[in-house]
Amino acid sequence: MELEGVDGSRWVLAGPGQGGEGVELATAPTGLYDAPVKTIWNSSAYQIGASYGGANWLQRDVVFGVNVFESGESSWESVDSAWRKAWAYDRDAKLSVTTTFGTRSLHLRLSEQPDFKPDRDPHRKRWGKVTMTCTAGTPWWVEDDVTDIVVSATDTTAASETAYVRVSNPTDQPMWLKWVVSAPGSWTLPDFSFTADEHADRVLTLPTLVAGQDLTIDTDPMEEMVVAADGSSVWARMNGKMFLYAVPPWTPETLVPVTVSGAPAGASVQVRCARNWSRPWGLQ
Repeated sequence: MELEGVDGSRWVLAGPGQGGEGVELATAPTGLYDAPVKTIWNSSAYQIGASYGGANWLQRDVVFGVNVFESGESSWESVDSAWRKAWAYDRDAKLSVTTTFGTRSLHLRLSEQPDFKPDRDPHRKRWGKVTMTCTAGTPWWVEDDVTDIVVSATDTTAASETAYVRVSNPTDQPMWLKWVVSAPGSWTLPDFSFTADEHADRVLTLPTLVAGQDLTIDTDPMEEMVVAADGSSVWARMNGKMFLYAVPPWTPETLVPVTVSGAPAGASVQVRCARNWSRPWGLQ
């Protein structure tokens, strides 16, 4: 387990190299395992029991202690001060856990002041336990995005070309795809429902782009969906059409089509597959 502070400092809290900077993880941390959730149950008049109505994923509150001690030429007081400077109330530090499942990170900031209750003067013991109370606004343990890219080798100004990119979602959470497409040209991107319904093969054709209007697309309904590199309002030309579907949890690698027309050779599309997990390891 390693922490990257808001000031760029790095602290190995557990595992190989543990405590090399003078801080190590203490026992009994809370909030690091499954993401917090509150289920919703509804009942009508005279209904026996209740009916499941969904789930709300909550902020993740994490409380953990660290043992702070002198390290090398750094006194206890110096280490304690440096550790505090690694944290802020308005910026995120990054806590990463590396296991055989890979490296997943949680973005945390202080939600309360660090708590310190020494039995004796820590300057004499050259050691003290500090309790950190933190909040992750986004409760997921996040891995690096997995990407795939296709570059057109042909000129499609008078035709169209269809290629395939790979998407997958091994996580336990729905995954909203991100796309980066080049301009000029007209792109058609998949928005599959991944179920056997009328939207199983749904696609969305984007407005025709001119040079300089390379697009970044985030299909997450909580994010700005379409952003053009030149700041133009391409989204206003979508005629109300929107991406609707996330890639379901545990979706194996799947080839999905992308089509381009009206573009010179070298036109490109990149897909970015997020990796958001409920836990710091497992769940594949």
